[in-house]
Amino acid sequence: MTCQVCGRPLRTQESRARGAGPVCWAATRPHIHRPAAATTPEPIPGQTELPLQPIQPTLWSL
Repeated sequence: MTCQVCGRPLRTQESRARGAGPVCWAATRPHIHRPAAATTPEPIPGQTELPLQPIQPTLWSL
């Protein structure tokens, strides 16, 4: 059985079950240690939050 990514022969039973060797498996998987989606930060006292506008004017649109 060969790796579905690079075509090299798979040596371990775990690699055969996944269909990819350890290097290709690590390269194609999303990394687990990445932080999750950013959370809303705590407001700072005295900070003013501006409402978001759907279309912000730019210098090119003026």
